[in-house]
Amino acid sequence: MTARLGWARSVLLILLLAMLSACSSIPKAGPVGTIEATAEAETGPRFVNNPSPPRDGASAGEVLDGFLVAGIGVSDNYSVARSYLTPSLAQTWEPEEEVTIYRSDFKISSTPTEGQLQLQVEVAGYIDAAGIRRNVGPGTTESMTVQMEQVQGEWRVADIPSGIMISMADAANLLQSHELYFYSSSYQYWVPDVRWFVNRQGIATNIVTALINGPAPYLQGAVTSAFPENAALAVESVPIESGTATIDFTQDILTGTDNLRRQQMEQQLRVTLTGLDTVNSVELRAGQPIPFERDPNLVLPDLDPAVLSRQIVISEEELAFFEGGQLTPVNDVPSVAEFDPVDPAMSYDGKNYAFLNADRTELMATGEGQTVRTITVGSSLTPPSYDPSNWIWTAGTAEGRSYVRAIPPGGSADNAIEVLTSWLGNRTISEIRISRDGARALIVAQQSGQSQLLLSGVSRSEDGVPQTLSDPISLNPPGAINTAKWVTETSVVVADTSSDESVIATLLPFAAEPDEFSPLEGLEHLSAGTGRTNVFAQKGNSIFGVVGNSWTDQGVVARDPAFAG
Repeated sequence: MTARLGWARSVLLILLLAMLSACSSIPKAGPVGTIEATAEAETGPRFVNNPSPPRDGASAGEVLDGFLVAGIGVSDNYSVARSYLTPSLAQTWEPEEEVTIYRSDFKISSTPTEGQLQLQVEVAGYIDAAGIRRNVGPGTTESMTVQMEQVQGEWRVADIPSGIMISMADAANLLQSHELYFYSSSYQYWVPDVRWFVNRQGIATNIVTALINGPAPYLQGAVTSAFPENAALAVESVPIESGTATIDFTQDILTGTDNLRRQQMEQQLRVTLTGLDTVNSVELRAGQPIPFERDPNLVLPDLDPAVLSRQIVISEEELAFFEGGQLTPVNDVPSVAEFDPVDPAMSYDGKNYAFLNADRTELMATGEGQTVRTITVGSSLTPPSYDPSNWIWTAGTAEGRSYVRAIPPGGSADNAIEVLTSWLGNRTISEIRISRDGARALIVAQQSGQSQLLLSGVSRSEDGVPQTLSDPISLNPPGAINTAKWVTETSVVVADTSSDESVIATLLPFAAEPDEFSPLEGLEHLSAGTGRTNVFAQKGNSIFGVVGNSWTDQGVVARDPAFAG
């Protein structure tokens, strides 16, 4: 048995769900269980840009070990890793068909069959050929049989699925996250789709290919792409010169699209590729530069839209605004004190409000110049969330199962819509928050005593009516949680609130390590505006703001703060 790579200390968080290939990538079948770390764990990262080729006279186990290590050598199309393979396998092996990220040392052991080895590894996650990442929990292992053969007296790998295996520490050096951008269904907002790519020459080509192939499964139906289904690159390369990326499409792009669609494609490519430091503009070609005429119907979507700096709170049992350490009354709205209000929400224009009664059995709405009306009733209703179109969202429980409802602008219980969530099963939702682009739902759920943080796509009809929440991806919270709020388009803050225990709130970027705030005893509520510096907490009837990682009392008597959304 050979053990080479050490346990990784750094944790790389992102979490996007992949539909895993069963035939052309490292298989997920085989014995699955728990393996113990070896005594060599905690040796830290060992990233090698130029791995060594096979050593003459190396054993079969040493050759397999060397091949796995050489997977991080990306130069010359992984030529060193290919040198560990038989000539025929070296021609067909696809290194980026799937990237398997492992936690602790892989283990290689012999089998009774000559030339056959057993490989076992504790897995942290997978990245498929489209760059979609799926993380798995600790203790998840894979086992596979690897066939070895002798070539001119030297052992070589003869049969192993396509893909490379890298440690979590090496992943931090080898992989790069990148946001692909798609249009919201209304074309008003950019919606990010976080992907992961091997950081090497040609990354722009991989990004463009992934973009024109469409969104990740959980976003399908929730977002729109300007690229037609038959879109393809005429040249499998995206050269970058003087900051301009040139994308050469087949002639179908010219014959199958109009001027507005081509402008939308250019816009989508530009906002996606300028995320690379080397790109500041794009040029579309189809054998020759594609001409554009400014179309008056072209919409310039908002990217990571900001929210108002003021929050809606409950102060002395009435709605109030909180901003800059000051409380001010909400004008031109009726008193809500008789309803014992909790968990208020505010529309993005700051003129409409919703809240629950103390029993969380009624969701009520009001606004400037409006009365208070009940818009839905239920059991264990979650705090309301406005989407950009002023739909109000909540979840509730009936007969032990959760459901999701959306109420249209100005609507009531009579026209509340139950949004299709066929995947919910026996999950119980404790919070649902719609993203600021309106295309994604952040969901905190409990299932079999375990907390889940889920991200689902919001599909709507042509006139914007919510219809379904897609099968979600898991964002892998650090532990038990019962609340989550959007901070940016690709980060959220979570906590397991408690009125009498010390609580650690955690910022979870979709493509970076978690960031913990200082503990706060009795943290009962979280709110989040635009960016990390606009995270707030409630303890008792006091509101605390973040300064660095610490909490500072804002000096007001109020509760249940909430930014717009």
